[in-house]
Amino acid sequence: MAFIPLLALLIGFLLFWIPSQGLQPNETIARYAAIAVLAGFDTLLGGLRASLTEDFDSAVFISGFFFNVALAAALVALGEYFGLSAGLGDSRISIMMIATVVIFSTRILNNLASLRRLMIERWRARRMRRSAELESI
Repeated sequence: MAFIPLLALLIGFLLFWIPSQGLQPNETIARYAAIAVLAGFDTLLGGLRASLTEDFDSAVFISGFFFNVALAAALVALGEYFGLSAGLGDSRISIMMIATVVIFSTRILNNLASLRRLMIERWRARRMRRSAELESI
């Protein structure tokens, strides 16, 4: 089940990077795509964590994926609309984009920390079961 979102992410990436009908990726599209990938990756890790804790709900996962991507893009668009930017000259970047990157990066790191703990707990439990089986023999 976890391979479907990974496959969709790969297909989306390939569709973005393979120029078709004379369309070339530009900086604006790249900014929104980067934020969308970050939001999607956050949702993917959250779904994996929920799967390991046996709390996975496909409706929550799918709606969360689209909501996170739309929210991230809307925040960046709002920041650009209001002209909230930082930097000098041509290297100016939207403050809302920075905020979105920080928020989703924090969520990704929290999900990775939770996944690491869950994997360690499962590994320890498996080790304890094997030890108990060996002692009973």
